Parts: sequence; C-alpha cells; structure tokens
Amino acid sequence: MNGQNQSAKKAHSLKRILAVALLTVLASSVALAQSSADEQELIKLQQEWRAAIERGDRDALNRFIADDFSNRGGLNKTQQIEQSLKSTKRRQPNPDLKNFTATPFDYTVKFKGADTAVMRFSVADKGQFKGQDFTDYRHRLLVWMKRGGRWQIVEADTSEFTDEQVLRLIEREWGDAIKNKNKAWFERAYADGYTAINSRGKIFNKTEDIADTLSNTDTITSDELSDVKVQVHGDTAIVIGRLHLVGKDKNGNFDRNYLFTDKFIRRDGRWQAISTQATLVAPETTAAK
Repeated sequence: MNGQNQSAKKAHSLKRILAVALLTVLASSVALAQSSADEQELIKLQQEWRAAIERGDRDALNRFIADDFSNRGGLNKTQQIEQSLKSTKRRQPNPDLKNFTATPFDYTVKFKGADTAVMRFSVADKGQFKGQDFTDYRHRLLVWMKRGGRWQIVEADTSEFTDEQVLRLIEREWGDAIKNKNKAWFERAYADGYTAINSRGKIFNKTEDIADTLSNTDTITSDELSDVKVQVHGDTAIVIGRLHLVGKDKNGNFDRNYLFTDKFIRRDGRWQAISTQATLVAPETTAAK
C-alpha cells in the first residue's frame, strides 16, 4: 500500500514538472513571436524614416526622432534633421549625380527589455557620378525606445566599410551575379585587362568570360563561401577562399568544391576584379536525373 502511495506521488510530481515545462515552452514561444513582430515593425519604421528623408518630410522626421536624440557625432535632434534634409537637397539638383539609390540590407535587431532595441544594418549607395558608376557601403546603428506606445530613434551612428568588408561583400555579389546572369554587374566589377582561368585551365579575357558566364546553362541552387581570407596592399588586394556549388547541369545534379584566388585593384576609388582563378579540389559527383 505504501508503495502505491509513493508511485502516485511520483506520478503527480512528474505531471507537475511536465506542466511547468509546457508553460515555459509556451511562454518562450509567445516571447519569440512578439520579438519577431517588433523586429519587423522596427525594420518597417526604419524604411519609412528613410523615405521621409528622401521626400524632405520634416514633420515625419520630428515624429520618428526623439526629443533627447543624440548622434555619436555630437548632433542633437534639430541638427540631425537639418543634416538629413540638406543631404537630400544636395543630391536632387546635382547634374553630375544620376540614378542614386541607397539600399539597406543585413538587418539585425537586439532587444534590451521590452522598450529598447539596438538595430544594425548596412547600406549600399549606388549611382553614377560624372558618368562613372560608383558603389559605397555604410554601416548604420540605430537605438530605438518605445515611448507612449510608439518607437522613436534616440541614438544613431554611421561608419564606412573597411576595404576588407567591401571586398567580402563584392565576393557575395559576384556569386549572385553569376546565378542571375547580371551582365551589368560584370561590366562594372571587372577591370579592363581582367583575366579569368577556369578549373579546366582555360584562359578568358573580360569579354570572353562575361559571354561564357551568360551562355552557361547550369542552374545553381546553392553557392557557399568559406575560409575567405583578404589581403589588402594599398590599391591592390587578394582574396582567397573555398566555394561550394550545388546545382544541375545537362548531365544531372552536381556538387562541386573549388579553391579560388581573386585579385582586385582600386581604380577611381572603387575595387574591381583584375584576375580570378579557380581549382576543382574534390571529385565532381553527378547523380542520375
């Protein structure tokens, strides 16, 4: 009888433990869902804030920026708004600047309690200045606080990408350009005098390599960079790393691994590829269709 009581107590304790565990999981799920919703709201607000700057909407900027705002450069709320509006005005009548775009990417949002969030993201500024294409990258940091039920910016900071960060980003864009057959990207990113040596040892110049890439019928479903190392020496840089490609060609599915070496030069303030070489380092596997 005593044994039965002990078994009943153990079963009851186990049920309580399971109930507490279930409540903890449910609470965590609710918190994660709320955090995700707040993150999406803040990203949307950042984009609306940027749109307000572009259209010169002073009233909207006053709503987005808190009264106690401070910029790490020492600007207060009024000074920040004036600087934002002046930067927009400088671009609008400038006949030397055309097709300017500022595109944010790589958002991360970390919450400190329920009413404070630190947002980090990058911005790609692109366009033509005096007939020359340019691409510049910036890091942005925004600190948001929720006051009276709405989010406002209380702190901001901007910093430029280092050369290493720019070159790593170019490598990512290169993979996207190959998958999307973006001829305009190749024309901008490859310097005059560019040379490519593919994994079969064939040598291409700039025109030939672009044509070969555009005519390639392979479908790439995954391209992963790893072990990337960047060496910058003044206006010359070398990037080495590994590339894992998965996709499909005329023979079926493939899974390929390469070592690559890319050399870049800086001309007119922007990095361009001057040579590339790839080596197939693992046997290519081809599966049946």
